Amino acid sequence: MPRMLMLARGHGFGHAARDLRVIEAIRAERPDVDIEVLASGSAARYLEMYGEPFTDLGIGDHEDMSPAAGKRIWEVMGRLDPPDLVVADEVVWALPFCVREWRRRAILMTDWFFSEFGQPRSDAFLDYAGEILLLDFSVAHPGPFGTSTPIRRFGQVVADFDTDRGASRTSLGLDPDTPAAVLTVGGLGNRLDNQLISDAVLTTWLEHAPPGHRLYVLGEPFREVPDDRADDVVWAGFTPAPERYYTAADLVIANAYGTVTCDLVWNGVPVLGMTSPEVEFAASFTTRVEAMADAGLIAHARPSASSEELWELMRAGIERGRNPEVRGVRGGGDDAAMAAFEWTTGARVAEHLLRRLDHMAAKSAPTPARKSQARP
Repeated sequence: MPRMLMLARGHGFGHAARDLRVIEAIRAERPDVDIEVLASGSAARYLEMYGEPFTDLGIGDHEDMSPAAGKRIWEVMGRLDPPDLVVADEVVWALPFCVREWRRRAILMTDWFFSEFGQPRSDAFLDYAGEILLLDFSVAHPGPFGTSTPIRRFGQVVADFDTDRGASRTSLGLDPDTPAAVLTVGGLGNRLDNQLISDAVLTTWLEHAPPGHRLYVLGEPFREVPDDRADDVVWAGFTPAPERYYTAADLVIANAYGTVTCDLVWNGVPVLGMTSPEVEFAASFTTRVEAMADAGLIAHARPSASSEELWELMRAGIERGRNPEVRGVRGGGDDAAMAAFEWTTGARVAEHLLRRLDHMAAKSAPTPARKSQARP
Protein backbone atom coordinates (compact mmCIF):
# COMPACT_ATOMS: atom_id res chain seq x y z
CA MET A 1 0.00 0.00 0.00
CA PRO A 2 1.49 3.41 -0.99
CA ARG A 3 2.03 5.67 2.01
CA MET A 4 1.84 9.47 2.16
CA LEU A 5 2.61 11.81 5.05
CA MET A 6 0.84 15.20 5.03
CA LEU A 7 1.92 17.97 7.42
CA ALA A 8 -0.58 20.83 7.89
CA ARG A 9 0.42 24.17 9.34
CA GLY A 10 -2.02 26.08 11.52
CA HIS A 11 -1.90 29.88 11.62
CA GLY A 12 -5.60 29.98 10.74
CA PHE A 13 -7.90 27.53 9.01
CA GLY A 14 -6.78 28.17 5.41
CA HIS A 15 -3.94 25.63 5.23
CA ALA A 16 -5.96 22.82 6.76
CA ALA A 17 -8.95 23.66 4.53
CA ARG A 18 -6.98 23.24 1.31
CA ASP A 19 -5.12 20.22 2.70
CA LEU A 20 -8.40 18.50 3.54
CA ARG A 21 -9.66 19.10 0.01
CA VAL A 22 -6.53 17.46 -1.37
CA ILE A 23 -6.74 14.55 1.10
CA GLU A 24 -10.39 13.88 0.29
CA ALA A 25 -9.66 13.98 -3.44
CA ILE A 26 -6.81 11.47 -3.03
CA ARG A 27 -9.05 9.11 -1.09
CA ALA A 28 -11.81 9.40 -3.69
CA GLU A 29 -9.40 8.67 -6.55
CA ARG A 30 -7.14 6.14 -4.81
CA PRO A 31 -8.60 4.40 -1.74
CA ASP A 32 -5.49 2.23 -1.63
CA VAL A 33 -3.30 5.14 -0.48
CA ASP A 34 -2.58 5.31 3.25
CA ILE A 35 -2.45 8.98 4.33
CA GLU A 36 -1.08 9.98 7.73
CA VAL A 37 -1.64 13.59 8.82
CA LEU A 38 0.36 15.69 11.28
CA ALA A 39 -1.13 19.06 12.24
CA SER A 40 -0.39 21.98 14.52
CA GLY A 41 -2.27 24.88 16.07
CA SER A 42 -5.55 25.89 14.48
CA ALA A 43 -5.05 23.29 11.73
CA ALA A 44 -5.56 20.63 14.40
CA ARG A 45 -8.70 22.40 15.55
CA TYR A 46 -10.01 22.54 11.98
CA LEU A 47 -9.34 18.87 11.21
CA GLU A 48 -10.94 17.83 14.49
CA MET A 49 -14.04 19.86 13.58
CA TYR A 50 -14.32 17.91 10.31
CA GLY A 51 -13.61 14.50 11.85
CA GLU A 52 -10.31 13.99 10.01
CA PRO A 53 -7.86 11.70 11.90
CA PHE A 54 -4.50 13.32 12.64
CA THR A 55 -1.63 13.47 15.09
CA ASP A 56 -1.43 16.77 16.97
CA LEU A 57 2.11 18.11 16.92
CA GLY A 58 1.40 20.14 20.06
CA ILE A 59 2.72 23.36 18.52
CA GLY A 60 0.91 26.68 18.93
CA ASP A 61 0.22 29.01 16.02
CA HIS A 62 2.43 31.67 17.58
CA GLU A 63 5.52 29.42 17.59
CA ASP A 64 5.20 27.21 14.52
CA MET A 65 8.24 28.75 12.78
CA SER A 66 10.46 28.66 15.88
CA PRO A 67 13.45 26.35 16.48
CA ALA A 68 11.44 24.72 19.28
CA ALA A 69 8.75 23.83 16.73
CA GLY A 70 11.43 22.37 14.47
CA LYS A 71 12.73 20.21 17.30
CA ARG A 72 9.24 18.92 18.05
CA ILE A 73 8.55 18.13 14.38
CA TRP A 74 11.82 16.18 14.13
CA GLU A 75 10.92 14.24 17.28
CA VAL A 76 7.52 13.20 15.93
CA MET A 77 8.78 12.38 12.45
CA GLY A 78 11.64 10.41 13.97
CA ARG A 79 9.14 7.94 15.40
CA LEU A 80 7.57 7.23 12.01
CA ASP A 81 8.53 4.75 9.33
CA PRO A 82 9.62 6.61 6.19
CA PRO A 83 6.60 7.04 3.86
CA ASP A 84 6.77 6.96 0.07
CA LEU A 85 5.96 10.68 -0.20
CA VAL A 86 5.99 13.62 2.22
CA VAL A 87 3.87 16.72 1.53
CA ALA A 88 4.39 19.72 3.81
CA ASP A 89 1.97 22.64 3.74
CA GLU A 90 4.33 25.38 4.94
CA VAL A 91 5.78 23.10 7.62
CA VAL A 92 9.29 23.99 6.47
CA TRP A 93 11.07 22.24 9.36
CA ALA A 94 10.07 18.91 7.82
CA LEU A 95 12.14 19.60 4.69
CA PRO A 96 15.67 19.10 6.09
CA PHE A 97 14.51 16.13 8.18
CA CYS A 98 13.39 14.30 5.04
CA VAL A 99 16.75 14.88 3.37
CA ARG A 100 18.99 14.10 6.33
CA GLU A 101 17.06 11.26 7.96
CA TRP A 102 15.00 9.67 5.20
CA ARG A 103 17.23 10.44 2.21
CA ARG A 104 14.38 11.86 0.16
CA ARG A 105 12.89 15.26 -0.61
CA ALA A 106 9.44 16.44 0.43
CA ILE A 107 7.02 18.46 -1.67
CA LEU A 108 6.34 21.90 -0.20
CA MET A 109 2.96 23.59 -0.68
CA THR A 110 3.01 27.32 0.04
CA ASP A 111 1.66 30.76 -0.79
CA TRP A 112 4.70 32.78 0.31
CA PHE A 113 8.50 32.83 0.10
CA PHE A 114 10.97 34.18 2.64
CA SER A 115 12.04 36.87 0.15
CA GLU A 116 8.51 38.28 0.33
CA PHE A 117 9.17 38.95 4.02
CA GLY A 118 12.36 40.78 3.10
CA GLN A 119 14.60 37.75 3.76
CA PRO A 120 15.80 36.66 0.30
CA ARG A 121 18.76 34.68 1.65
CA SER A 122 16.41 32.47 3.65
CA ASP A 123 14.79 31.23 0.44
CA ALA A 124 17.82 28.92 0.13
CA PHE A 125 16.34 26.90 3.01
CA LEU A 126 13.63 25.80 0.57
CA ASP A 127 16.30 24.01 -1.50
CA TYR A 128 15.67 21.06 0.82
CA ALA A 129 12.33 20.55 -0.96
CA GLY A 130 12.15 18.47 -4.11
CA GLU A 131 9.38 20.61 -5.58
CA ILE A 132 7.34 23.65 -4.56
CA LEU A 133 3.62 23.88 -5.35
CA LEU A 134 2.59 27.53 -5.34
CA LEU A 135 -1.06 27.58 -4.30
CA ASP A 136 -1.71 31.22 -5.10
CA PHE A 137 -2.05 33.68 -7.99
CA SER A 138 1.09 34.31 -10.03
CA VAL A 139 0.46 38.06 -9.99
CA ALA A 140 1.19 38.05 -6.25
CA HIS A 141 4.57 36.35 -6.71
CA PRO A 142 6.64 38.04 -9.44
CA GLY A 143 9.93 36.94 -7.85
CA PRO A 144 12.82 36.57 -8.12
CA PHE A 145 13.20 33.91 -5.44
CA GLY A 146 16.40 32.69 -3.83
CA THR A 147 15.68 28.99 -4.19
CA SER A 148 16.76 26.57 -6.90
CA THR A 149 13.86 24.19 -6.23
CA PRO A 150 11.45 23.90 -9.18
CA ILE A 151 8.22 25.88 -8.63
CA ARG A 152 4.94 24.67 -10.09
CA ARG A 153 2.19 27.31 -10.07
CA PHE A 154 -1.28 25.91 -9.42
CA GLY A 155 -3.33 28.85 -8.13
CA GLN A 156 -5.81 29.11 -5.28
CA VAL A 157 -7.46 25.82 -4.24
CA VAL A 158 -11.19 26.54 -4.48
CA ALA A 159 -14.34 24.42 -4.32
CA ASP A 160 -17.99 24.79 -5.27
CA PHE A 161 -20.32 25.35 -2.32
CA ASP A 162 -22.73 22.43 -1.99
CA THR A 163 -25.80 24.46 -1.02
CA ASP A 164 -27.78 27.31 -2.54
CA ARG A 165 -29.18 30.56 -1.20
CA GLY A 166 -32.76 29.37 -0.72
CA ALA A 167 -31.85 26.16 1.10
CA SER A 168 -29.31 27.96 3.29
CA ARG A 169 -31.75 30.68 4.31
CA THR A 170 -34.39 28.09 5.12
CA SER A 171 -31.97 26.11 7.30
CA LEU A 172 -31.06 29.28 9.23
CA GLY A 173 -34.69 30.35 9.61
CA LEU A 174 -33.86 33.51 7.67
CA ASP A 175 -36.64 35.24 5.78
CA PRO A 176 -35.93 35.52 2.01
CA ASP A 177 -36.26 39.31 2.14
CA THR A 178 -34.11 39.96 5.21
CA PRO A 179 -30.82 41.72 4.36
CA ALA A 180 -28.00 39.65 5.86
CA ALA A 181 -24.21 39.73 6.11
CA VAL A 182 -21.55 37.40 7.54
CA LEU A 183 -18.37 38.39 9.38
CA THR A 184 -15.54 35.84 9.31
CA VAL A 185 -11.90 36.28 10.28
CA GLY A 186 -10.94 32.60 10.39
CA GLY A 187 -9.43 30.65 13.24
CA LEU A 188 -7.29 33.41 14.78
CA GLY A 189 -9.87 35.81 16.16
CA ASN A 190 -7.48 37.03 18.87
CA ARG A 191 -4.83 38.25 16.43
CA LEU A 192 -4.60 42.05 16.47
CA ASP A 193 -5.72 42.63 12.87
CA ASN A 194 -8.72 40.34 13.33
CA GLN A 195 -9.68 42.09 16.56
CA LEU A 196 -9.56 45.48 14.84
CA ILE A 197 -11.56 44.23 11.84
CA SER A 198 -14.20 42.53 13.97
CA ASP A 199 -14.63 45.52 16.27
CA ALA A 200 -14.94 47.96 13.35
CA VAL A 201 -17.50 45.80 11.58
CA LEU A 202 -19.68 45.31 14.66
CA THR A 203 -19.50 49.01 15.56
CA THR A 204 -20.51 49.98 12.02
CA TRP A 205 -23.34 47.46 11.96
CA LEU A 206 -24.84 48.63 15.25
CA GLU A 207 -24.53 52.30 14.27
CA HIS A 208 -25.85 52.13 10.71
CA ALA A 209 -27.63 48.87 9.84
CA PRO A 210 -31.41 49.32 10.12
CA PRO A 211 -33.11 47.16 12.76
CA GLY A 212 -33.99 43.79 11.24
CA HIS A 213 -30.80 43.53 9.19
CA ARG A 214 -28.96 40.38 10.30
CA LEU A 215 -25.20 39.97 10.93
CA TYR A 216 -23.87 36.43 11.50
CA VAL A 217 -20.47 36.28 13.20
CA LEU A 218 -18.51 33.08 12.56
CA GLY A 219 -16.52 33.11 15.76
CA GLU A 220 -16.87 33.52 19.48
CA PRO A 221 -18.60 36.56 21.05
CA PHE A 222 -16.13 39.38 21.61
CA ARG A 223 -18.42 42.26 22.65
CA GLU A 224 -21.75 42.96 24.32
CA VAL A 225 -24.65 43.81 22.01
CA PRO A 226 -27.44 46.12 23.26
CA ASP A 227 -30.61 44.26 24.16
CA ASP A 228 -32.65 46.08 21.52
CA ARG A 229 -30.26 44.82 18.79
CA ALA A 230 -29.71 41.30 20.14
CA ASP A 231 -31.71 39.72 17.31
CA ASP A 232 -29.67 41.56 14.69
CA VAL A 233 -26.31 39.96 15.63
CA VAL A 234 -26.02 36.17 15.70
CA TRP A 235 -22.92 34.62 17.25
CA ALA A 236 -22.64 31.49 15.12
CA GLY A 237 -19.34 30.22 16.55
CA PHE A 238 -17.06 27.97 14.51
CA THR A 239 -18.91 25.56 12.27
CA PRO A 240 -17.98 22.73 9.89
CA ALA A 241 -20.63 24.10 7.51
CA PRO A 242 -19.69 27.78 6.95
CA GLU A 243 -20.94 27.54 3.35
CA ARG A 244 -24.48 27.58 4.67
CA TYR A 245 -23.88 31.07 6.07
CA TYR A 246 -21.91 32.28 3.05
CA THR A 247 -24.60 31.32 0.55
CA ALA A 248 -27.40 32.67 2.75
CA ALA A 249 -25.71 36.07 3.09
CA ASP A 250 -25.95 39.02 0.73
CA LEU A 251 -22.39 40.00 1.67
CA VAL A 252 -19.47 38.36 3.46
CA ILE A 253 -17.01 40.58 5.32
CA ALA A 254 -13.68 38.79 5.75
CA ASN A 255 -10.03 39.27 6.52
CA ALA A 256 -8.92 39.57 2.91
CA TYR A 257 -5.63 37.81 3.59
CA GLY A 258 -7.51 34.59 4.27
CA THR A 259 -8.04 32.15 1.40
CA VAL A 260 -11.80 32.02 2.09
CA THR A 261 -11.96 35.28 0.12
CA CYS A 262 -11.03 33.35 -3.01
CA ASP A 263 -13.65 30.68 -2.30
CA LEU A 264 -16.30 33.37 -2.02
CA VAL A 265 -15.30 35.03 -5.29
CA TRP A 266 -15.28 31.63 -7.02
CA ASN A 267 -18.83 30.98 -5.81
CA GLY A 268 -20.17 34.41 -6.72
CA VAL A 269 -20.64 35.76 -3.19
CA PRO A 270 -19.96 39.52 -2.82
CA VAL A 271 -16.99 40.17 -0.52
CA LEU A 272 -15.80 43.13 1.50
CA GLY A 273 -12.20 42.16 2.20
CA MET A 274 -10.56 44.00 5.08
CA THR A 275 -6.88 44.27 6.00
CA SER A 276 -5.03 46.01 8.79
CA PRO A 277 -1.42 47.22 8.50
CA GLU A 278 -0.87 46.72 12.24
CA VAL A 279 0.12 43.10 11.55
CA GLU A 280 2.95 42.33 9.11
CA PHE A 281 2.46 39.76 6.36
CA ALA A 282 4.38 38.74 3.28
CA ALA A 283 4.33 41.36 0.51
CA SER A 284 2.54 38.82 -1.68
CA PHE A 285 -0.53 38.94 0.58
CA THR A 286 -0.96 42.66 -0.01
CA THR A 287 -0.31 42.28 -3.73
CA ARG A 288 -2.96 39.54 -3.99
CA VAL A 289 -5.61 41.65 -2.26
CA GLU A 290 -4.80 44.76 -4.30
CA ALA A 291 -4.95 42.78 -7.55
CA MET A 292 -8.35 41.31 -6.69
CA ALA A 293 -9.69 44.72 -5.66
CA ASP A 294 -8.32 46.39 -8.80
CA ALA A 295 -10.01 43.70 -10.91
CA GLY A 296 -13.33 44.39 -9.18
CA LEU A 297 -13.55 40.91 -7.67
CA ILE A 298 -13.75 42.23 -4.11
CA ALA A 299 -14.23 45.54 -2.30
CA HIS A 300 -11.40 46.48 0.04
CA ALA A 301 -11.27 48.51 3.25
CA ARG A 302 -9.31 48.94 6.44
CA PRO A 303 -10.74 49.00 9.96
CA SER A 304 -9.39 52.52 10.40
CA ALA A 305 -12.00 53.81 7.93
CA SER A 306 -14.91 55.72 9.42
CA SER A 307 -18.09 53.84 10.21
CA GLU A 308 -19.83 55.91 7.55
CA GLU A 309 -17.33 54.79 4.90
CA LEU A 310 -17.55 51.16 6.01
CA TRP A 311 -21.33 51.21 6.04
CA GLU A 312 -21.47 52.58 2.51
CA LEU A 313 -19.31 49.66 1.35
CA MET A 314 -21.46 47.19 3.30
CA ARG A 315 -24.69 48.69 1.99
CA ALA A 316 -23.43 48.57 -1.61
CA GLY A 317 -22.26 44.98 -1.12
CA ILE A 318 -25.60 43.88 0.31
CA GLU A 319 -27.43 45.53 -2.56
CA ARG A 320 -25.16 43.73 -5.02
CA GLY A 321 -25.71 40.43 -3.27
CA ARG A 322 -29.47 40.81 -3.59
CA ASN A 323 -29.22 41.28 -7.36
CA PRO A 324 -30.06 37.91 -8.99
CA GLU A 325 -28.06 38.87 -12.09
CA VAL A 326 -24.88 39.04 -10.02
CA ARG A 327 -25.54 36.64 -7.19
CA GLY A 328 -23.91 33.25 -7.67
CA VAL A 329 -22.01 34.31 -10.81
CA ARG A 330 -18.25 33.89 -10.52
CA GLY A 331 -16.47 37.21 -10.31
CA GLY A 332 -19.80 38.97 -10.57
CA GLY A 333 -19.96 37.94 -14.20
CA ASP A 334 -16.59 39.45 -15.18
CA ASP A 335 -15.04 36.52 -17.05
CA ALA A 336 -11.99 38.54 -18.09
CA ALA A 337 -11.20 39.43 -14.48
CA MET A 338 -11.54 35.80 -13.36
CA ALA A 339 -9.35 34.59 -16.22
CA ALA A 340 -6.51 36.85 -15.09
CA PHE A 341 -6.08 34.70 -11.98
CA GLU A 342 -5.26 30.99 -11.61
CA TRP A 343 -7.82 28.75 -9.90
CA THR A 344 -7.38 25.09 -9.08
CA THR A 345 -9.11 22.33 -7.11
CA GLY A 346 -8.17 19.73 -4.56
CA ALA A 347 -8.61 17.10 -7.27
CA ARG A 348 -6.02 18.70 -9.56
CA VAL A 349 -3.46 18.98 -6.78
CA ALA A 350 -4.24 15.41 -5.74
CA GLU A 351 -3.68 14.16 -9.28
CA HIS A 352 -0.23 15.72 -9.31
CA LEU A 353 0.68 14.31 -5.89
CA LEU A 354 -0.49 10.83 -6.87
CA ARG A 355 1.84 10.83 -9.87
CA ARG A 356 4.71 11.77 -7.56
CA LEU A 357 3.62 9.14 -5.02
CA ASP A 358 3.50 6.35 -7.60
CA HIS A 359 6.94 7.33 -8.86
CA MET A 360 8.43 7.28 -5.36
CA ALA A 361 6.66 4.05 -4.41
CA ALA A 362 8.03 2.37 -7.52
CA LYS A 363 11.56 3.52 -6.68
CA SER A 364 11.37 2.18 -3.14
CA ALA A 365 9.73 -1.14 -4.05
CA PRO A 366 12.05 -4.16 -3.73
CA THR A 367 13.29 -5.54 -7.02
CA PRO A 368 11.70 -8.97 -7.61
CA ALA A 369 14.21 -11.81 -7.65
CA ARG A 370 14.82 -13.42 -11.03
CA LYS A 371 13.72 -16.98 -11.46
CA SER A 372 16.64 -19.34 -11.88
CA GLN A 373 17.06 -20.83 -15.31
CA ALA A 374 17.34 -24.63 -15.44
CA ARG A 375 20.44 -25.71 -17.32
CA PRO A 376 20.27 -28.51 -19.83
